[in-house]
Amino acid sequence: MRTDVGANGIGGRGCHIAAALCLALLGAPALIACGGGGGGHHGVVTRITCGGVTVPGQDQVEFACPANSVSPIAVRVVIGPTSSMDVYGIKFDVVFDPAVLNFDSPAMEGSFLNKDGSPTVLEAATQPGDPGRLVVAVTRQGAVGGVGTSGAQTTVVTLPFTGVAPGTASLVFENATAVDPGLFPIAAIHFGSPVSVTFQ
Repeated sequence: MRTDVGANGIGGRGCHIAAALCLALLGAPALIACGGGGGGHHGVVTRITCGGVTVPGQDQVEFACPANSVSPIAVRVVIGPTSSMDVYGIKFDVVFDPAVLNFDSPAMEGSFLNKDGSPTVLEAATQPGDPGRLVVAVTRQGAVGGVGTSGAQTTVVTLPFTGVAPGTASLVFENATAVDPGLFPIAAIHFGSPVSVTFQ
């Protein structure tokens, strides 16, 4: 199962799943963050460039985005080969300048955590009162083990961003961690450098 959160949040059973996920992976204060998200500016073709992309190495999580794109730009979060084969969930904040960029929900899950067909839950929402902080968490569900990868980079999640006004904004990881099935941090996995996104 996949649950995406955007500007209007989620409802019904998905809301309870989202609350449980946020409590487990993000901590109680982040429950507030799971209610809202960014909207988009649709119908206008604009140019966005991305720079500073780094290919992820062993146990590294990085941003990946095209050098040139129309708006919205698809920013992928990718993971390189992992020494751990027990990754159960990944959570992080993406900090950016909301005067330049806007998160254009929904987020789209990649092929890493659901690679064996096990159900997953995805959360991605900006915080009320803090439109420049996107809180993201994706996790496997139930009493299952974790996963890993020994090959090339694999996409964890794709995050669309639209341009708001001309300028350059950095996308920066904060509060980032990968966890095992016991929800304990996997110390070997690290999150990489910012990328710069320019809206023209």
